[in-house]
Amino acid sequence: MTTHPSRRGFVLASSALLTGPAPAQQKPPDREIRAAHIGIGNRGTSLLKQVLGQPGVKVRALCDTDPGKRDAAQTLAQRDNPKSYADYRQVLDLSDVDAVVIATPCDLHAEMAVAALQAGKYVYCEKPAGVTPEQVASLLKAAKKARTWLQIGQQLRYYPSIRESMRQLHEVGAIGTPFVIKAQRHSTPPEAGKERERPAWYLDVKRSGDLIVENAVHNLDVCNWAARSRPVSAYGHGKKYLPKPIPAGSVMMDGFSVSYLYENDMHLDYSQLYLHPRQLKELRNGQWYMVFGEKGSLEINSGTLYPMHGEATRFFTPEIEHGREDAMGQFFAAIREGRKPYADVTIAATAALTAILGREAIYRRRMVTWKELGVDL
Repeated sequence: MTTHPSRRGFVLASSALLTGPAPAQQKPPDREIRAAHIGIGNRGTSLLKQVLGQPGVKVRALCDTDPGKRDAAQTLAQRDNPKSYADYRQVLDLSDVDAVVIATPCDLHAEMAVAALQAGKYVYCEKPAGVTPEQVASLLKAAKKARTWLQIGQQLRYYPSIRESMRQLHEVGAIGTPFVIKAQRHSTPPEAGKERERPAWYLDVKRSGDLIVENAVHNLDVCNWAARSRPVSAYGHGKKYLPKPIPAGSVMMDGFSVSYLYENDMHLDYSQLYLHPRQLKELRNGQWYMVFGEKGSLEINSGTLYPMHGEATRFFTPEIEHGREDAMGQFFAAIREGRKPYADVTIAATAALTAILGREAIYRRRMVTWKELGVDL
């Protein structure tokens, strides 16, 4: 029988949504935590720098198929004198590694995270949890059996500002019952010849999952959080518009819009376009989320409350507004404290499946239901 998240449980107790008895949890280490990194390209290097700055953590191993990247990472982590590997399976065999950080191409996330959980490692895995429903299902299955756990790299879950907006929305009830979410991630296209260089796997939609799965999964996760539910269906359209329109499915899109209907009857309109003129001010550029409810609206990223009648107010304190995300620090804190992470495997799977659902609606040019994905949370 399929078990779906309740509205309150989705945020506050998402790990309890996994059916069946929970396995005995591995005892937290009472010494320094020994970490390994699998994938040390651009994002992986950034995460390595974060780990090196964590107190009580040592980097024991580095893994990448590119010897140049391994050499650069070893130089960066020379304080800890880590070992170097080209095969991630060798890293997972190490007995002196407690936790692994995975920052490889998207289509490898699930395979490596499953193997790491089966090896008894704590896992920090970059988003998305998978690029197909089958990959996500395999991760859920492995997590259910594991004595350790996975934290997904949905870093927006760890921003003090967004957490405060969710508190205002769900605990304070600032707008009463929420009904509709409008969200976007727009930007101006680069001038010809100034496009950002991307690795081959990123541009390959079979490997990256396309723009909505590789990129928009962050934004859709915030929308799921705001809805405290998960979608039941999606309908959308998109393509690569510039420099010449190409239908979705063969090359990475540069624009799409998707409408989601949620299990609790909330509705989300999400748009991501690399077509926004820099001087277009009537519709604001960038990323934002607006939740409309019975008493007014709340903009999540600015912390602004718009009552139905009256003046708008902002509820962020300076400390909250300027606070930085600390997903990596919280990863190691959760290990030490013997607790599950905030962005756990259920959040990981729900975010990835939401993005996949939208992609399939775009590709198939029809409404697609969550049930069609064939994955139970």
